[in-house]
Amino acid sequence: MMEQYAFASITELARSLALSNVTAESLTTFFLNRIANLNPVLHAFVCVFPEQALAQARQSDERRQQGKALGMLDGIPLGIKDLCDIEGTITTCGSRQWETRISSGTADVVQRLQAHGAVIIGKTHTVEFAFGGWGTNPLQGTPRNPWDRNLHRVPGGSSSGSGVAVAAGLVPGALGTDTGGSVRIPAALNGITGLKTTVGLVNADGVFPLSRKLDSVGPMTRTADDAALLLQALTHAPGQEVQSVMYPGCDQADQLAGMRICVLPEEDYGVPVQRAVRLGLRDMARMVDMAGATIIREAPPFNFQQAMSDCGKLIAAEGWRVHRDYIQDPDMLFGPFVRDRLMSGKSISDMQYQDLLEAHQKMQAVWTQWMADKDALMLPTTPSSAIPLAQVDESVTPLGTFTRFVNWVKGCALALPAGFDQTNLPVSVQLTGKAGDEAKLLHIGSTIQSLTAWHSYTPVVG
Repeated sequence: MMEQYAFASITELARSLALSNVTAESLTTFFLNRIANLNPVLHAFVCVFPEQALAQARQSDERRQQGKALGMLDGIPLGIKDLCDIEGTITTCGSRQWETRISSGTADVVQRLQAHGAVIIGKTHTVEFAFGGWGTNPLQGTPRNPWDRNLHRVPGGSSSGSGVAVAAGLVPGALGTDTGGSVRIPAALNGITGLKTTVGLVNADGVFPLSRKLDSVGPMTRTADDAALLLQALTHAPGQEVQSVMYPGCDQADQLAGMRICVLPEEDYGVPVQRAVRLGLRDMARMVDMAGATIIREAPPFNFQQAMSDCGKLIAAEGWRVHRDYIQDPDMLFGPFVRDRLMSGKSISDMQYQDLLEAHQKMQAVWTQWMADKDALMLPTTPSSAIPLAQVDESVTPLGTFTRFVNWVKGCALALPAGFDQTNLPVSVQLTGKAGDEAKLLHIGSTIQSLTAWHSYTPVVG
């Protein structure tokens, strides 16, 4: 009977809790059992907190019985990326070397979710130090994309475990971080919704950094409405009640009337893009047209490949400055590919680093000016669906082709499920906007999902 909750949205679960159709304790027990049964194969969670989670769930039930529920997140089980500190627990940041690293404090994002009554059920796997788009982790193990039961395919990174956990129904929502696509890429490859927030919108205190200029924390959920709900909790002060999403979905034909949405022309992709991705983009463009938006087609005034390269250099430069005291030590257990990426930042001089920061600043102005008469740019999230793990080439980063530029221009973006390829693997489209445009993107995303059903499809697991 509880199986109906495995792939329910957060808003649906909140409604069931409010109607007393289910208790937070039984819901948490259900998801803990799913994790126990499926995680040995999927490898989404690095650690689980059953006793603490059940205690939090019972406290939620007590509040609800007393008429003191803290809002829609009260009693909802969530996963947390293993970059986020939780006092007294181990935060490995995806590194074997750090598997005994105990946090002395709790990240602000975790405190905020707890203040709204969320049940923190465990920590999800990540690419080591969050530096990688494929989602691989050779020392801790690579999570398995749940859409292929026969072949181990990449989950996307670096928020690999969060993407797999939500897609496989191990939790209804999770936190990820995004420095060059690390929320959106796993959201795309796992067929869920992922929000890359504007840098600084969500407090990153207690979240281990890769690049302080580019890092952002964002929700990974089934729907845009759920992402909006989590975003409100992450940006409200602890104790403030969160009752409803920013833009609930509706069926009005003109709900995007007055909006101008730019669709990237296919001739401006610059790289080969899988046919299913191109078809998914066309389908999503039709949806926003049906909802009353004005569609324009224009390419941004910069090269995606160059933006990806420049963003990668800044990530490496800042990552080196974070890890330089130990990353060169050959006796420490660091993965070879992540070590090489971080070591590449050593060759970037202080002068070159300052030049990168200046270029980053200039690109923000270029993007803001180009987007002045547009509400969103729609383009692929990744050029293709998930490839087999055995085919990964760690020396290239094709999955970041359309994601890194958003970090480079200090924008925000929303990845949305957009269909499936010929082998039934999910493909994705992203909406991108100016800094601070999250609410606008979530409104467009919610509208699209009120007109499509791609976000409601689920993999066969177990």
